[in-house]
Amino acid sequence: MTYSIIARDPETGYMGVATQSQAFAVGASVPWAAPGYGLVATQSMGEPMYGDLGLDALRAGLTATEALRALRSVDPHPERRQVGMVDTYGGIDIYTGDACVSAAGHLVGDSCAALANIVRGPRVWESMVEAYEKSTGWLPRRLVAALEAAEAAGGDERGQRSAAILVVRAERSGRPWRDTVADLRIDDHPEPLVEISRMVEHNWRYHRTVMAFELALDGRPDEAVGQLPDDVNVAEQDSDLILWRAIILALAGRLDEARQLAAALAEQAPDFAAVARRFGEAGLVEPEILRTILPE
Repeated sequence: MTYSIIARDPETGYMGVATQSQAFAVGASVPWAAPGYGLVATQSMGEPMYGDLGLDALRAGLTATEALRALRSVDPHPERRQVGMVDTYGGIDIYTGDACVSAAGHLVGDSCAALANIVRGPRVWESMVEAYEKSTGWLPRRLVAALEAAEAAGGDERGQRSAAILVVRAERSGRPWRDTVADLRIDDHPEPLVEISRMVEHNWRYHRTVMAFELALDGRPDEAVGQLPDDVNVAEQDSDLILWRAIILALAGRLDEARQLAAALAEQAPDFAAVARRFGEAGLVEPEILRTILPE
């Protein structure tokens, strides 16, 4: 009832799992990940043990193959399961039980693996691996490309309903709160892949802007401008992203651009423009900067 892809990207140091299903809230059951250790996708008649204890096994130092073998040995019904695991070293193991409803199967690629059941045929899992391996760039985008390829190849025979993407760092940074790169879910929607793709792009823009805002507040505005996303359509942006971008540009001395954004913000979301003045009151930004860019 689900198709998924698991991957580790050695270039970016990320590993991730993406999934789509006609089932409700697939993100609550299929994807599991622990930054610095590994990830799991458990589906068909999914058993949470593979996710919870699987991550424990990876934390204890087992490889993906060792962890999956150990859990299958204590599962009373392994024939009902379809499970994939990736360890932090890039090792991949995957299993499709004999009782998984057809079409069901999996394929292991160079740094990824795809698994699917109740889909329209083998091209569903094959196309995920092909699309992922042909793609480049940010891992969440590559995972979206794989899901879109699966749907184009026939997808879940019962249709679409939910999707999820979970991406973490393959190596711990020492700051656990920064080790989850993307954790996005669409629980109930007629076009979950369209929505998850939109959220992936917004997630990228949002986190780049937040990172830039923090750099600017720390006295590094020129570096902050270099971190800002290029593809900005003000009409399509959240008001908070417009506000943060305007302040970053102002702190970098690009006052004309900042004024233009602030004017658009005041017209689009006057409440946000009013809130912006409180940044000065809180001491985050010089009040004079805000008076310069914000319309009366």
